[in-house]
Amino acid sequence: MDPFEAELVAYLDGELDAEAARRIEARLAADPDARGKAAALKETFGLLDYLPRTEPSPTFATRTLERLPVVQAPAARSGSQPAPVAAPAPSAATSGIVTPAQSGSGPQFLAPPPSSWGRWAAGLVVAACVCGAAGYFASGALHAHLSPGHSQRDGPAQELDVADHVIVERLPLYAAADDLDFVNELAKGEFFGDEPCVLVDPATKPPAVEPDKPSGAAFAKLAAAFRALTAARQQAVRDLDRQLRGLDGPTRDQRYRVLEAYAIWLDKLPEPERKQVLAADTARRRLDEVRKIRNQQWLDALTAAQRAKLNSLPASGQADLIRQWREEEQAHREEWAFYRTYADDVVANKTPWPFDAPSRQRDVIEFARAAFRLDDDRARRLEEGERVRYAASLALATEQGGWMPWYAYGRNVYAATKKYERFLLPEPATGEPVTRYEQLGPRVERFFEKGKGRTTTQNLVGKWPDFALAVNAFAMSEKGDKIPPAVLGPARPGEFKEPLRHFVTRELIPALSPGDRKALEALEGKWPEYPNAIVRLARQCDLSAPGLMLPGSPKRWDAMYGGLGPRVKGLN
Repeated sequence: MDPFEAELVAYLDGELDAEAARRIEARLAADPDARGKAAALKETFGLLDYLPRTEPSPTFATRTLERLPVVQAPAARSGSQPAPVAAPAPSAATSGIVTPAQSGSGPQFLAPPPSSWGRWAAGLVVAACVCGAAGYFASGALHAHLSPGHSQRDGPAQELDVADHVIVERLPLYAAADDLDFVNELAKGEFFGDEPCVLVDPATKPPAVEPDKPSGAAFAKLAAAFRALTAARQQAVRDLDRQLRGLDGPTRDQRYRVLEAYAIWLDKLPEPERKQVLAADTARRRLDEVRKIRNQQWLDALTAAQRAKLNSLPASGQADLIRQWREEEQAHREEWAFYRTYADDVVANKTPWPFDAPSRQRDVIEFARAAFRLDDDRARRLEEGERVRYAASLALATEQGGWMPWYAYGRNVYAATKKYERFLLPEPATGEPVTRYEQLGPRVERFFEKGKGRTTTQNLVGKWPDFALAVNAFAMSEKGDKIPPAVLGPARPGEFKEPLRHFVTRELIPALSPGDRKALEALEGKWPEYPNAIVRLARQCDLSAPGLMLPGSPKRWDAMYGGLGPRVKGLN
């Protein structure tokens, strides 16, 4: 490894001091070969995917104050524009690479910048979180966004209202944000929601984000900037602060991190692009500008091989390939976020919930056997490939035990339950379930003797609840007003078998709010609406309806087995 490559690896690892990091960034900005080497390093050993996520610093406000320009007097502002500051050197993510979008040959798509296989480029932006290089107040375009002019406070010595002191302290975070809706949009994955300094791991118990409280000359600069705003813009900043402080703690902290990531990103943009963002006359157009620039940064971060593959496709094929890359990247992020959460248990090879207790193991296995009709070759719910995977995952879990085998089994059970949950309807406590035409009664049966009613139901004869669901769907179609209602399934607590009857009357109904209880009562006698409402309300109360839902807390099932999807290798 040559000296530059060794230093580049240290830079990607975040091990360089500020001066050395700036030197590497300068070379990356000016040297396409250096950028290619950085991409190759990432592609070779995927180093950055496994590094701890960078935490944003809570000292953002103080760091920004050091870059604040002197606020011009109103008279000077009315006659001239503030002198623009020198644009920072463009990062490797935004310079030097010809892409389909630049050449005009590419599709018009809206894809977020990658934060997994392209994180080597995003790291150049995130590096600002580490070294504290924030300063979007230094942009001349920001003054236009802030709409400077005569405010209701005419002199620089005018005292601030007590309530405005907090607003002024947080002005560096609020200055380039329009309102809470704008901030909420920025928090989405396509903008800054997936930034490493925003995606903090709750398991690490990060400190609350609270901007510094500047004093003395620092506060005076911010106060002068706030007084220079129009009355309307001042009120907008006050409203944003009030709305943010009204959020719950974790959400508020996440939005502050988003604002910091956004401000740092603005600071790292070349001056023309920064002005495009800040000079937009509406929040929607500003978001469009942010999206456009980040799309281009996403393209610029592609490796040479990826660009070649992308350029070889027609416009529609390029959009499909980008969509595929985005999905793979999202799955990769979710996978590693999950394993970080359960890292200790994975390393210790502990059996995951709910299989860590023999009784719960038996409950889940029995639920799957009954729900998927595994003992009935004719009525088996699972497709052949699903049945094989289920049997293999169960055999491996029971034979080997440990974290991964039981987790893989849990993934299979959870996925199959989600896929077939509309068919998990209870049979009646007495009599046979409706699976044949003659059970419908002569007044209803005649509508299924021929035509669409017959063709949509005849292949489902003998299957519960498939046949009854198909009959109900046809009855609810354009002929619904002609077909008399038929009793197709249990739709009252007394019509359920035990233990579902006990669950509904003794556990679920007492746990419901008066409004939900009344709404459930209104559905009695309606099938499948009533049993479907039982499942919905049980999930709402974090309860499990016997025979209809996986045993145990629905929220724990969703959190443990519902986030990664079927794309995670080795689990399905």
